[in-house]
Amino acid sequence: MSSGNDERRRAPRAKLFQPAEMGARGGDVRVHVLNLSTSGALVYGDRTPSEGEQVRLTCGIALGVGRVAWVSGRRFGVQFLRPLPQVVVEQVLRTQDALIVSASERLGVPCMKMVVPA
Repeated sequence: MSSGNDERRRAPRAKLFQPAEMGARGGDVRVHVLNLSTSGALVYGDRTPSEGEQVRLTCGIALGVGRVAWVSGRRFGVQFLRPLPQVVVEQVLRTQDALIVSASERLGVPCMKMVVPA
């Protein structure tokens, strides 16, 4: 028999380092999304919410509302109340890829593009 954690983690995770806004009880704060799937996100922030708290994540586009599943130092896991459509995850990845390519071109540093379906 599998636990709820096992079920949540079946969604593939995409690694990223994307600035985001988190709305919580204490107001809006800047955070970074470190990985993202249709079911949740790994988030890093200077101010962390409490386990069980509901938060709203926006990463250029609204990712939705979720519950903080765990907190460890400045990292915490958010389980979305409604799964994200895969197209939203892919849109966030394409946005990050475009920013990396643009910065690399400005700096004259070669980079490899991620391949995200259009």
